[in-house]
Formats: sequence, structure tokens, C-alpha cells
Amino acid sequence: MAAKKDVLQKIVALKRQSAEQHVRLLQLEVERIEVSISALAASLRSMDEGKAGIDAHQLAEVNGYVGKIIKDIGARHAELSRKQSELHEAREALKRVFHSQERLGEVVPGK
Repeated sequence: MAAKKDVLQKIVALKRQSAEQHVRLLQLEVERIEVSISALAASLRSMDEGKAGIDAHQLAEVNGYVGKIIKDIGARHAELSRKQSELHEAREALKRVFHSQERLGEVVPGK
């Protein structure tokens, strides 16, 4: 019976480790997307502040730079929303693993 207890505890520990790693990976992806949105917004603001000359503004307008940046920001926001949803689901899965670990501790005292 003790062997089964150890196996259950190892399985739950591995699931917890996997869930924690998944949550961390998603957190890093969310942060990466947020940084890219900030960079795109800064690029857009720099065009608005008039730091570039009139020739640069005309060239950007002709090539659709501003529209492309706005489109990219929208796409990143959509991606951010999806990743935040995935992160929420991963956190819920981690909570379930913690709950399983607690329940296992109640069923298998002494560990």
C-alpha cells in the first residue's frame, strides 16, 4: 500500500511541476506580447510627435506605415487576449493540481 501512496504522490508532483511550467511559459508569452505592443505604440507616437521630417512622414503615408502599425497593434491585442485566456485556464489547472495534492495529503497522512 505504501508503494501506491508513493506513486500517487510522484504523479501529482509531476503534474504540479508540469502545470507550473506551463503557467510560467504563458506568463512569459503574455509579457512578450505586451512589450511588443508597447514598442509598436511607441513607434506610432514617434511619428505623431513630429521628430521625423516631412519627407519621412510623406514616405510613411505613401507606404501605409501608420495603418500597418495600427493593424499590427490590433493583431497583438487579439493575440494577448487569447494568451491571457490560456493563462487563466492554466492557472485554474494548477489550482486543481494543488487541490489534488492537498487531498492526497489528507488521505495519505505523514508525508
